[in-house]
Amino acid sequence: MLRHVQDNPLGNKPAGGKTSLAGVQDKIVLARTADGWNRVIDGWPSTHILKPVSREHQTSIFDEEYGARIVRAAGLTDFDTRIVEFEDVPAVVVERYDRSADAPEGRVHQEDFSQVLGAAGIQKYQRYGGLVSLDRVARTFTGRGDGESLERLFRLVVVSVAVGNLDLHTKNISLLHPLDAPMSLAPAYDVVPQAHQPNDGELALAVGGEYRHAAVTLEHLAAEGRAWGLARAAELADRTLAAVLDTVRSDQPHERAHPGLAAQIEWFTTNLLAGREVGSATPSTT
Repeated sequence: MLRHVQDNPLGNKPAGGKTSLAGVQDKIVLARTADGWNRVIDGWPSTHILKPVSREHQTSIFDEEYGARIVRAAGLTDFDTRIVEFEDVPAVVVERYDRSADAPEGRVHQEDFSQVLGAAGIQKYQRYGGLVSLDRVARTFTGRGDGESLERLFRLVVVSVAVGNLDLHTKNISLLHPLDAPMSLAPAYDVVPQAHQPNDGELALAVGGEYRHAAVTLEHLAAEGRAWGLARAAELADRTLAAVLDTVRSDQPHERAHPGLAAQIEWFTTNLLAGREVGSATPSTT
């Protein structure tokens, strides 16, 4: 199935199982039980998302797994992401955070911020239509006095800049609506280092008014957080960056990840902590 993802999108039989899972990367959804991996049909909830290695971007799933380790170490998710070999096909296997035995039909309702903010398609990028921004996302939490979600959102932005996750758009940030608890920011997902890939080098959502990833500084991050009402944004950014630095210095990526990925993220993070632009070519010696 992983070899022919396009033949059975998301691992569902054409007539038996629809899914609303979005995204452009090849993927399937399966349910993990005591008996092993199972296809999901007739409305049965999946438990994991599986993305096979891509012919076009052969390091991407390994880069994604490393990004997931970093966000987990930073306390932004506690759900599992790992590389698993299925015969001769490696895949990144992502545990779904929107599943619970206590929820109706096993599913916790969620909505991404494109839905929340009324953005469609390419409008998930701030430059296209101007409907979305980090400030508009943050207002969802400031308006409800949800300081915990607001701080996690800010830390997600900090980690994304540090690892080079350029694709933090509004479909990659979500709200959870548990049945018996207030809504809150969903755990971090799809935090993928991308600065080494051929792209325009721009962030999906501007940080402190800056779109160019390489030009972002700690002050841009702090200014963004202060605009949301986080008075101690600079201190929170420092602590988050320190956690990223500890992780990349002690935990290496998969051997098939992009060469030099940990070193690049260490360089980005060190630049930010020193007050330099994240993409500064060489550290100052003065």
